[in-house]
Amino acid sequence: MSAKTDNTFEKKMARLQEIVAALESGDLPLEKGMALYKEGAACSRYCREQLEKARHELEIWQDGQARPLQSRPVTEGGLNAEEEAE
Repeated sequence: MSAKTDNTFEKKMARLQEIVAALESGDLPLEKGMALYKEGAACSRYCREQLEKARHELEIWQDGQARPLQSRPVTEGGLNAEEEAE
């Protein structure tokens, strides 16, 4: 598999979940556990950077204006308080 196809947010998240499961099992030799921990840290860093890029892009493109996104609490039905009031 090429490096380009391995570097997607979804693939890195899936790999991170695999790594967490393996580390939580406790059945790994120390060296393998350390290698997986380092790989997991790299996957986590990559995903965090991708989320930050997406957040930044949304801030820029929201309504065609450069303004920060406003987070709103979501209710159990999936609506925020303003949408529920309508």
